[in-house]
Amino acid sequence: MPWLPAIGIGILTGIIGLLTSGLVTDCYLVWYHRPNDVGSSFLVVGMALLGGLLASILGVIVARVMGPGGWKVFGSSSGLVLAVNGLIAMALYLGADIPPIIGGQSLRLEMEIRLPLGHAKPLGKGEFILASVVDGVQKTSQSGELRVDAVRLEDDRWIVPAEAKLFSSRGMRITAATIGDEDIGGFVVPLPKHPGEAYERWSEWYPQSRPGDPPWPNTKSSFRIRVARIPPPSPPPTAQEWAAQREAMEQAKFDLIPADAPISDLIPYTEPHIAEKRRIGALKRIISRPALVRELSSLMLTDGPYDEAAREAAAALHLIGRLDPPSADLIPGVLAAGRDIVARIRKFNASTPEQDPNYEAAADVDIRFNGWMDAVRNLRAKAGGNFLPELREILELSRVRPDSQAMQGDIRRVASYYMKLWGGVEPLPSDPPPR
Repeated sequence: MPWLPAIGIGILTGIIGLLTSGLVTDCYLVWYHRPNDVGSSFLVVGMALLGGLLASILGVIVARVMGPGGWKVFGSSSGLVLAVNGLIAMALYLGADIPPIIGGQSLRLEMEIRLPLGHAKPLGKGEFILASVVDGVQKTSQSGELRVDAVRLEDDRWIVPAEAKLFSSRGMRITAATIGDEDIGGFVVPLPKHPGEAYERWSEWYPQSRPGDPPWPNTKSSFRIRVARIPPPSPPPTAQEWAAQREAMEQAKFDLIPADAPISDLIPYTEPHIAEKRRIGALKRIISRPALVRELSSLMLTDGPYDEAAREAAAALHLIGRLDPPSADLIPGVLAAGRDIVARIRKFNASTPEQDPNYEAAADVDIRFNGWMDAVRNLRAKAGGNFLPELREILELSRVRPDSQAMQGDIRRVASYYMKLWGGVEPLPSDPPPR
Protein backbone atom coordinates (compact mmCIF):
# COMPACT_ATOMS: atom_id res chain seq x y z
CA MET A 1 0.00 0.00 0.00
CA PRO A 2 1.37 3.47 -0.85
CA TRP A 3 2.59 5.70 1.97
CA LEU A 4 -0.32 8.18 1.95
CA PRO A 5 -3.17 5.66 2.49
CA ALA A 6 -0.87 3.72 4.86
CA ILE A 7 -0.51 6.85 7.00
CA GLY A 8 -4.31 7.27 6.95
CA ILE A 9 -4.69 3.68 8.20
CA GLY A 10 -2.09 4.47 10.86
CA ILE A 11 -4.02 7.53 12.06
CA LEU A 12 -7.30 5.60 12.31
CA THR A 13 -5.57 2.74 14.11
CA GLY A 14 -3.92 5.26 16.42
CA ILE A 15 -7.32 6.61 17.45
CA ILE A 16 -8.40 3.08 18.37
CA GLY A 17 -5.17 2.62 20.30
CA LEU A 18 -5.55 5.93 22.11
CA LEU A 19 -9.07 5.12 23.30
CA THR A 20 -8.39 1.53 24.33
CA SER A 21 -5.10 2.37 26.06
CA GLY A 22 -6.79 5.12 28.06
CA LEU A 23 -9.62 2.73 29.02
CA VAL A 24 -7.21 -0.01 30.12
CA THR A 25 -5.20 2.47 32.19
CA ASP A 26 -8.37 3.74 33.84
CA CYS A 27 -9.35 0.12 34.69
CA TYR A 28 -5.89 -0.38 36.17
CA LEU A 29 -6.38 2.61 38.48
CA VAL A 30 -9.74 1.25 39.66
CA TRP A 31 -8.69 -2.39 40.05
CA TYR A 32 -5.48 -1.56 41.91
CA HIS A 33 -7.11 1.07 44.14
CA ARG A 34 -4.89 3.91 43.00
CA PRO A 35 -5.79 7.40 44.28
CA ASN A 36 -8.02 9.51 42.07
CA ASP A 37 -5.74 12.53 41.88
CA VAL A 38 -3.96 14.69 39.33
CA GLY A 39 -1.15 12.16 38.98
CA SER A 40 -3.64 9.47 38.00
CA SER A 41 -5.15 11.75 35.40
CA PHE A 42 -1.72 12.43 33.89
CA LEU A 43 -1.06 8.67 33.83
CA VAL A 44 -4.26 8.00 31.88
CA VAL A 45 -3.50 10.77 29.39
CA GLY A 46 0.13 9.71 29.02
CA MET A 47 -0.66 6.03 28.48
CA ALA A 48 -3.44 6.92 26.05
CA LEU A 49 -1.05 9.05 23.98
CA LEU A 50 1.63 6.38 24.09
CA GLY A 51 -0.85 3.70 23.08
CA GLY A 52 -2.13 5.88 20.26
CA LEU A 53 1.41 6.50 18.98
CA LEU A 54 2.37 2.81 19.05
CA ALA A 55 -0.93 1.84 17.41
CA SER A 56 -0.33 4.40 14.65
CA ILE A 57 3.10 2.95 13.94
CA LEU A 58 1.61 -0.56 13.95
CA GLY A 59 -1.14 0.55 11.56
CA VAL A 60 1.38 1.96 9.06
CA ILE A 61 3.50 -1.20 9.23
CA VAL A 62 0.50 -3.49 8.71
CA ALA A 63 -0.74 -1.36 5.82
CA ARG A 64 2.65 -1.41 4.09
CA VAL A 65 3.02 -5.17 4.58
CA MET A 66 -0.50 -6.26 3.62
CA GLY A 67 -0.80 -4.07 0.55
CA PRO A 68 -4.13 -3.00 -1.02
CA GLY A 69 -7.52 -3.41 0.67
CA GLY A 70 -8.15 -0.44 2.95
CA TRP A 71 -10.95 -1.80 5.17
CA LYS A 72 -9.31 -5.21 5.43
CA VAL A 73 -6.03 -3.62 6.45
CA PHE A 74 -7.73 -1.31 8.94
CA GLY A 75 -9.62 -4.26 10.42
CA SER A 76 -6.41 -6.24 10.81
CA SER A 77 -4.46 -3.40 12.44
CA SER A 78 -7.36 -2.47 14.71
CA GLY A 79 -7.84 -6.11 15.67
CA LEU A 80 -4.20 -6.37 16.66
CA VAL A 81 -4.48 -3.25 18.81
CA LEU A 82 -7.67 -4.48 20.49
CA ALA A 83 -6.15 -7.92 21.06
CA VAL A 84 -3.01 -6.51 22.67
CA ASN A 85 -4.99 -4.18 24.94
CA GLY A 86 -7.39 -7.00 25.76
CA LEU A 87 -4.52 -9.26 26.84
CA ILE A 88 -3.05 -6.46 28.96
CA ALA A 89 -6.44 -5.84 30.55
CA MET A 90 -6.89 -9.55 31.27
CA ALA A 91 -3.47 -9.79 32.89
CA LEU A 92 -4.20 -6.75 35.02
CA TYR A 93 -7.59 -8.14 36.01
CA LEU A 94 -6.18 -11.51 37.04
CA GLY A 95 -3.55 -9.84 39.23
CA ALA A 96 -5.84 -7.24 40.78
CA ASP A 97 -7.60 -7.22 44.14
CA ILE A 98 -11.11 -6.82 42.78
CA PRO A 99 -13.70 -6.85 45.55
CA PRO A 100 -16.73 -9.14 45.23
CA ILE A 101 -20.16 -7.59 44.87
CA ILE A 102 -23.80 -8.58 45.21
CA GLY A 103 -26.35 -6.60 43.25
CA GLY A 104 -23.71 -4.07 42.28
CA GLN A 105 -22.89 -3.28 45.92
CA SER A 106 -19.61 -3.82 47.73
CA LEU A 107 -19.55 -6.22 50.66
CA ARG A 108 -18.18 -6.40 54.15
CA LEU A 109 -17.37 -9.53 56.11
CA GLU A 110 -19.14 -9.75 59.45
CA MET A 111 -17.74 -12.23 61.95
CA GLU A 112 -18.69 -13.21 65.48
CA ILE A 113 -15.84 -14.68 67.51
CA ARG A 114 -16.98 -16.96 70.34
CA LEU A 115 -14.35 -17.03 73.08
CA PRO A 116 -13.49 -20.21 75.04
CA LEU A 117 -15.70 -21.26 77.93
CA GLY A 118 -14.60 -19.57 81.15
CA HIS A 119 -12.89 -16.67 79.39
CA ALA A 120 -13.24 -13.41 81.26
CA LYS A 121 -15.18 -10.56 79.73
CA PRO A 122 -12.88 -9.05 77.09
CA LEU A 123 -11.71 -5.52 77.81
CA GLY A 124 -9.28 -3.23 76.06
CA LYS A 125 -8.47 -2.10 72.56
CA GLY A 126 -9.26 -4.62 69.85
CA GLU A 127 -7.74 -5.12 66.40
CA PHE A 128 -9.14 -7.11 63.49
CA ILE A 129 -7.28 -7.78 60.23
CA LEU A 130 -8.51 -9.42 57.04
CA ALA A 131 -5.79 -10.67 54.69
CA SER A 132 -5.61 -12.25 51.24
CA VAL A 133 -3.21 -15.19 50.82
CA VAL A 134 -2.19 -16.46 47.37
CA ASP A 135 0.03 -19.55 47.02
CA GLY A 136 0.85 -19.42 50.70
CA VAL A 137 1.97 -15.79 50.54
CA GLN A 138 0.03 -12.93 52.10
CA LYS A 139 -0.53 -10.47 49.26
CA THR A 140 -2.39 -7.71 51.03
CA SER A 141 -4.43 -6.96 54.12
CA GLN A 142 -6.73 -4.36 55.55
CA SER A 143 -7.70 -3.44 59.07
CA GLY A 144 -11.29 -3.83 60.12
CA GLU A 145 -13.04 -3.26 63.43
CA LEU A 146 -13.19 -5.52 66.47
CA ARG A 147 -16.15 -4.21 68.45
CA VAL A 148 -15.13 -4.94 72.01
CA ASP A 149 -17.76 -2.44 73.17
CA ALA A 150 -20.52 -4.67 71.73
CA VAL A 151 -19.58 -8.01 73.33
CA ARG A 152 -22.42 -10.16 74.62
CA LEU A 153 -22.70 -13.29 76.74
CA GLU A 154 -24.46 -16.35 75.31
CA ASP A 155 -24.43 -19.81 76.90
CA ASP A 156 -21.69 -18.68 79.30
CA ARG A 157 -19.37 -17.70 76.43
CA TRP A 158 -18.43 -14.19 75.35
CA ILE A 159 -19.07 -13.29 71.72
CA VAL A 160 -17.11 -10.46 70.10
CA PRO A 161 -18.44 -8.93 66.83
CA ALA A 162 -15.96 -7.95 64.11
CA GLU A 163 -16.20 -6.65 60.56
CA ALA A 164 -13.99 -5.70 57.63
CA LYS A 165 -14.54 -4.74 54.02
CA LEU A 166 -14.13 -7.55 51.48
CA PHE A 167 -11.49 -5.86 49.39
CA SER A 168 -10.42 -8.76 47.17
CA SER A 169 -11.71 -11.94 45.54
CA ARG A 170 -8.20 -13.36 45.11
CA GLY A 171 -6.74 -16.18 47.13
CA MET A 172 -7.68 -17.47 50.55
CA ARG A 173 -9.04 -15.12 53.17
CA ILE A 174 -7.68 -15.25 56.71
CA THR A 175 -8.41 -13.14 59.77
CA ALA A 176 -6.51 -12.24 62.91
CA ALA A 177 -8.11 -10.75 66.02
CA THR A 178 -6.41 -9.44 69.14
CA ILE A 179 -7.47 -7.62 72.29
CA GLY A 180 -4.53 -5.86 73.84
CA ASP A 181 -1.71 -8.41 73.78
CA GLU A 182 -4.06 -11.41 73.65
CA ASP A 183 -4.64 -13.30 70.41
CA ILE A 184 -8.30 -14.36 70.52
CA GLY A 185 -8.37 -16.11 67.16
CA GLY A 186 -6.84 -16.43 63.73
CA PHE A 187 -9.06 -18.18 61.20
CA VAL A 188 -9.27 -19.28 57.60
CA VAL A 189 -12.56 -17.88 56.35
CA PRO A 190 -14.65 -20.44 54.41
CA LEU A 191 -15.97 -17.95 51.89
CA PRO A 192 -15.93 -18.31 48.08
CA LYS A 193 -14.33 -15.72 45.85
CA HIS A 194 -17.70 -14.32 44.88
CA PRO A 195 -20.22 -15.07 47.64
CA GLY A 196 -23.87 -14.99 46.63
CA GLU A 197 -27.02 -13.95 48.48
CA ALA A 198 -27.02 -17.20 50.50
CA TYR A 199 -23.98 -15.92 52.37
CA GLU A 200 -25.92 -12.93 53.69
CA ARG A 201 -27.26 -15.27 56.39
CA TRP A 202 -25.20 -16.35 59.39
CA SER A 203 -23.19 -19.51 58.81
CA GLU A 204 -22.75 -22.41 61.18
CA TRP A 205 -20.09 -22.10 63.86
CA TYR A 206 -16.57 -22.86 62.61
CA PRO A 207 -14.18 -24.66 62.71
CA GLN A 208 -16.21 -27.82 62.08
CA SER A 209 -14.75 -31.20 62.82
CA ARG A 210 -14.30 -33.79 60.10
CA PRO A 211 -16.76 -36.72 60.06
CA GLY A 212 -15.89 -39.20 62.79
CA ASP A 213 -13.84 -36.67 64.80
CA PRO A 214 -15.02 -35.27 68.14
CA PRO A 215 -16.85 -31.89 68.07
CA TRP A 216 -14.77 -28.71 68.20
CA PRO A 217 -14.01 -28.17 71.90
CA ASN A 218 -15.61 -25.28 73.76
CA THR A 219 -12.24 -24.53 75.28
CA LYS A 220 -11.13 -22.99 71.99
CA SER A 221 -12.39 -19.99 70.10
CA SER A 222 -14.85 -20.50 67.25
CA PHE A 223 -16.54 -18.17 64.78
CA ARG A 224 -19.37 -17.70 62.33
CA ILE A 225 -19.64 -15.38 59.36
CA ARG A 226 -21.92 -13.64 56.94
CA VAL A 227 -21.56 -10.94 54.33
CA ALA A 228 -23.45 -7.65 54.31
CA ARG A 229 -23.93 -5.22 51.48
CA ILE A 230 -22.35 -1.81 51.93
CA PRO A 231 -24.98 0.75 50.96
CA PRO A 232 -23.82 3.39 48.51
CA PRO A 233 -23.03 6.77 50.02
CA SER A 234 -25.93 9.12 50.34
CA PRO A 235 -26.14 11.64 47.53
CA PRO A 236 -24.90 15.10 48.45
CA PRO A 237 -27.63 17.49 49.53
CA THR A 238 -29.27 19.51 46.82
CA ALA A 239 -28.83 23.24 46.75
CA GLN A 240 -32.26 23.60 48.35
CA GLU A 241 -31.47 21.07 51.10
CA TRP A 242 -28.10 22.69 51.78
CA ALA A 243 -29.74 26.10 51.99
CA ALA A 244 -32.40 24.74 54.37
CA GLN A 245 -29.74 23.16 56.62
CA ARG A 246 -27.75 26.37 56.70
CA GLU A 247 -30.88 28.39 57.42
CA ALA A 248 -31.78 26.08 60.31
CA MET A 249 -28.28 26.41 61.77
CA GLU A 250 -28.31 30.18 61.47
CA GLN A 251 -31.75 30.40 63.05
CA ALA A 252 -30.67 28.16 65.93
CA LYS A 253 -27.62 30.37 66.47
CA PHE A 254 -29.84 33.46 66.53
CA ASP A 255 -32.31 31.87 68.95
CA LEU A 256 -29.47 31.26 71.43
CA ILE A 257 -28.70 34.98 71.80
CA PRO A 258 -29.70 35.87 75.40
CA ALA A 259 -32.34 38.50 76.00
CA ASP A 260 -29.82 40.67 77.87
CA ALA A 261 -27.10 40.36 75.21
CA PRO A 262 -25.45 43.61 74.05
CA ILE A 263 -27.31 45.31 71.23
CA SER A 264 -24.18 44.91 69.10
CA ASP A 265 -24.89 41.14 69.03
CA LEU A 266 -28.26 41.79 67.37
CA ILE A 267 -27.36 44.54 64.91
CA PRO A 268 -25.68 42.19 62.37
CA TYR A 269 -28.99 40.34 62.03
CA THR A 270 -30.74 43.49 60.78
CA GLU A 271 -28.69 43.76 57.59
CA PRO A 272 -30.59 43.43 54.28
CA HIS A 273 -29.01 40.10 53.25
CA ILE A 274 -30.20 38.35 56.42
CA ALA A 275 -33.24 36.07 56.12
CA GLU A 276 -36.46 37.98 56.72
CA LYS A 277 -37.48 35.92 59.76
CA ARG A 278 -34.27 36.70 61.66
CA ARG A 279 -34.10 40.27 60.41
CA ILE A 280 -37.60 41.05 61.65
CA GLY A 281 -36.97 39.17 64.89
CA ALA A 282 -33.78 41.12 65.54
CA LEU A 283 -35.44 44.47 64.82
CA LYS A 284 -38.30 43.65 67.19
CA ARG A 285 -35.89 42.73 69.96
CA ILE A 286 -33.84 45.88 69.38
CA ILE A 287 -36.81 48.26 69.25
CA SER A 288 -38.27 46.78 72.42
CA ARG A 289 -35.16 47.51 74.47
CA PRO A 290 -35.91 50.23 77.04
CA ALA A 291 -32.43 51.76 76.76
CA LEU A 292 -32.30 51.66 72.94
CA VAL A 293 -31.43 55.34 72.43
CA ARG A 294 -28.70 55.32 75.06
CA GLU A 295 -27.18 52.08 73.76
CA LEU A 296 -27.14 53.24 70.13
CA SER A 297 -25.77 56.66 71.04
CA SER A 298 -22.91 54.97 72.87
CA LEU A 299 -22.18 52.58 69.99
CA MET A 300 -22.10 55.41 67.45
CA LEU A 301 -19.13 56.89 69.29
CA THR A 302 -17.24 53.61 69.74
CA ASP A 303 -13.52 54.22 69.93
CA GLY A 304 -10.70 51.75 69.82
CA PRO A 305 -8.52 49.84 67.34
CA TYR A 306 -8.95 50.90 63.72
CA ASP A 307 -11.49 48.98 61.64
CA GLU A 308 -13.07 47.04 64.52
CA ALA A 309 -14.29 50.13 66.38
CA ALA A 310 -15.19 51.97 63.17
CA ARG A 311 -17.31 49.08 61.92
CA GLU A 312 -19.12 48.76 65.25
CA ALA A 313 -19.97 52.47 65.20
CA ALA A 314 -21.00 52.30 61.53
CA ALA A 315 -23.20 49.24 62.22
CA ALA A 316 -25.19 51.22 64.79
CA LEU A 317 -25.57 54.11 62.33
CA HIS A 318 -26.61 51.81 59.49
CA LEU A 319 -29.23 50.32 61.81
CA ILE A 320 -30.74 53.78 62.38
CA GLY A 321 -30.88 54.11 58.62
CA ARG A 322 -33.01 50.95 58.46
CA LEU A 323 -35.50 51.83 61.21
CA ASP A 324 -38.96 52.62 59.93
CA PRO A 325 -39.89 54.98 61.40
CA PRO A 326 -36.81 56.14 63.30
CA SER A 327 -37.31 57.81 66.65
CA ALA A 328 -36.56 61.53 66.82
CA ASP A 329 -34.87 60.76 70.14
CA LEU A 330 -31.97 59.39 68.10
CA ILE A 331 -31.19 62.75 66.50
CA PRO A 332 -28.92 64.06 69.32
CA GLY A 333 -26.84 60.89 69.19
CA VAL A 334 -26.42 61.14 65.40
CA LEU A 335 -25.46 64.80 65.74
CA ALA A 336 -22.82 63.78 68.28
CA ALA A 337 -21.58 61.13 65.84
CA GLY A 338 -21.26 63.83 63.18
CA ARG A 339 -19.20 66.00 65.49
CA ASP A 340 -17.05 62.95 66.30
CA ILE A 341 -16.40 62.49 62.56
CA VAL A 342 -15.42 66.16 62.31
CA ALA A 343 -12.93 65.72 65.14
CA ARG A 344 -11.45 62.63 63.51
CA ILE A 345 -11.01 64.43 60.17
CA ARG A 346 -9.25 67.32 61.95
CA LYS A 347 -6.89 64.84 63.58
CA PHE A 348 -6.20 63.19 60.23
CA ASN A 349 -5.57 66.53 58.52
CA ALA A 350 -3.03 67.41 61.20
CA SER A 351 -1.05 64.23 60.54
CA THR A 352 1.46 63.50 57.79
CA PRO A 353 1.72 60.52 55.39
CA GLU A 354 4.84 59.48 57.24
CA GLN A 355 2.90 59.25 60.51
CA ASP A 356 0.05 57.27 58.90
CA PRO A 357 1.45 55.64 55.75
CA ASN A 358 -1.55 53.34 55.32
CA TYR A 359 -4.09 56.14 55.76
CA GLU A 360 -5.86 54.17 58.45
CA ALA A 361 -7.31 57.31 60.03
CA ALA A 362 -8.93 58.28 56.73
CA ALA A 363 -10.31 54.76 56.29
CA ASP A 364 -11.71 54.90 59.83
CA VAL A 365 -13.54 58.15 59.02
CA ASP A 366 -14.75 56.74 55.70
CA ILE A 367 -16.40 53.74 57.39
CA ARG A 368 -18.08 55.92 60.02
CA PHE A 369 -19.20 58.55 57.48
CA ASN A 370 -20.84 55.92 55.30
CA GLY A 371 -22.99 54.76 58.23
CA TRP A 372 -23.61 58.32 59.40
CA MET A 373 -25.07 59.29 56.02
CA ASP A 374 -27.47 56.34 56.18
CA ALA A 375 -28.74 57.53 59.56
CA VAL A 376 -28.88 61.18 58.42
CA ARG A 377 -30.92 60.40 55.31
CA ASN A 378 -33.47 58.42 57.29
CA LEU A 379 -33.77 60.90 60.15
CA ARG A 380 -34.10 63.89 57.77
CA ALA A 381 -36.81 62.16 55.76
CA LYS A 382 -38.85 60.65 58.61
CA ALA A 383 -37.97 62.44 61.87
CA GLY A 384 -37.29 66.05 60.88
CA GLY A 385 -33.57 66.02 61.64
CA ASN A 386 -31.29 68.76 60.32
CA PHE A 387 -27.63 67.87 60.01
CA LEU A 388 -26.43 70.58 57.59
CA PRO A 389 -23.95 72.30 59.97
CA GLU A 390 -22.14 69.04 60.63
CA LEU A 391 -22.25 68.03 56.97
CA ARG A 392 -20.90 71.43 55.86
CA GLU A 393 -17.96 71.18 58.25
CA ILE A 394 -17.24 67.62 57.13
CA LEU A 395 -17.22 68.81 53.50
CA GLU A 396 -14.85 71.70 54.18
CA LEU A 397 -12.43 69.55 56.15
CA SER A 398 -12.48 66.74 53.53
CA ARG A 399 -11.00 69.18 50.98
CA VAL A 400 -7.79 69.67 52.99
CA ARG A 401 -5.97 66.43 52.11
CA PRO A 402 -6.09 65.78 48.33
CA ASP A 403 -3.67 62.88 48.81
CA SER A 404 -6.36 60.74 50.46
CA GLN A 405 -8.60 58.75 48.12
CA ALA A 406 -11.05 58.06 50.96
CA MET A 407 -11.42 61.77 51.70
CA GLN A 408 -11.73 62.85 48.06
CA GLY A 409 -13.49 59.96 46.36
CA ASP A 410 -15.91 59.05 49.14
CA ILE A 411 -16.43 61.68 51.83
CA ARG A 412 -15.95 64.88 49.79
CA ARG A 413 -17.93 63.60 46.79
CA VAL A 414 -20.93 62.53 48.90
CA ALA A 415 -20.86 65.55 51.21
CA SER A 416 -20.75 68.07 48.31
CA TYR A 417 -23.64 66.30 46.56
CA TYR A 418 -25.92 66.40 49.62
CA MET A 419 -24.94 69.96 50.55
CA LYS A 420 -26.27 71.02 47.15
CA LEU A 421 -29.34 68.74 47.41
CA TRP A 422 -30.33 69.76 50.93
CA GLY A 423 -28.70 73.15 51.42
CA GLY A 424 -28.44 74.58 47.92
CA VAL A 425 -24.65 74.98 48.26
CA GLU A 426 -22.95 74.65 44.90
CA PRO A 427 -19.93 72.32 44.79
CA LEU A 428 -16.50 73.71 44.08
CA PRO A 429 -15.13 72.98 40.60
CA SER A 430 -12.58 70.69 42.20
CA ASP A 431 -15.19 68.64 44.09
CA PRO A 432 -15.58 65.13 42.60
CA PRO A 433 -18.84 64.80 40.63
CA PRO A 434 -21.52 62.37 41.89
CA ARG A 435 -21.36 58.85 40.51
